[in-house]
Amino acid sequence: MSVQIIRYKDRAEWLEGRKGGIGSSEVGTILGANPWETPYQLWRRKKGIDPPKEENFYMKAGHYLEDAVARFYADSTGVEIIKRSAEDFLIVNSLREYLRVSPDRTFWLPNMTRNEANKGILECKTTQLPVDADSIPQHWYCQLQWQLGTAEKDTGALAWLTQGRDFGFVNYDFDSDFFKFMLEEVDKFWTDYIIGDAVPENMSVEDVMIRAPRSAKGKSIEATEEISTVAAQLVEAKAAEKAAKDASSELADKLKLFMGDAEVLTYKGQTLATWKSNKDKTFFDLDGFAAKHPKMAEEFTKTGPGDRRFLLKN
Repeated sequence: MSVQIIRYKDRAEWLEGRKGGIGSSEVGTILGANPWETPYQLWRRKKGIDPPKEENFYMKAGHYLEDAVARFYADSTGVEIIKRSAEDFLIVNSLREYLRVSPDRTFWLPNMTRNEANKGILECKTTQLPVDADSIPQHWYCQLQWQLGTAEKDTGALAWLTQGRDFGFVNYDFDSDFFKFMLEEVDKFWTDYIIGDAVPENMSVEDVMIRAPRSAKGKSIEATEEISTVAAQLVEAKAAEKAAKDASSELADKLKLFMGDAEVLTYKGQTLATWKSNKDKTFFDLDGFAAKHPKMAEEFTKTGPGDRRFLLKN
């Protein structure tokens, strides 16, 4: 086997060790399968332009609940979870040292000799969203296959707990063809973007706003044929949206006209609509304050960069 298992004295040291490669939670981003991050955003973190992600409550809860998910998986399948796998450790592939993974848990393959070759990998998930076992999130699948390939294991499983109430799992064999594809993409990302000076392309509007929060004054760009078509489609979509909004407002006005000062509209015991007054609100009269205290208003008035405003011309 061409893998090395590295154990650390504490979580901080483990987190530092993860920085030296591409982990399983990052490979889905490189492949464009992660809905929460783009390759450009990952590149910024890897290059140290942006700070590492801070562990929020949901991330911490997911870490704490790994044990619960693993126990549910053990109950459902009868496998034995390897207790020491709950510790923070890295599996590094010595052929490419930037391939490094930290499985949530490992387990003994049933009815087989207990040695390093006969371990399976368990990836534990907690989520608020429903999970379809026949349509697993792509970045989850990438994550498990990256772990299996890096650790040179043949079998693994994805297990999840939804809203603390529903448990499910899917067992998977290692897919060597898919891992080869992932490896090619990660090699390119590591060589071109991490070692090299290339910068990933924008994949989202958020990428554009990170890279160009301010527009280049006076700059104009010529649309391609495809982009011209997109602009025309947007004009049509906005016209349809406005027509629907106008129709909705007209229907709402008819109901309001009928209700008068009533708060609730009912029909045969069923509530159709409500039209209630909100609580009175307070607000700061900036103009009035500036008129009476101009010097103080000027002292505490700050100027910041304006947002980029998108306008469709037709």
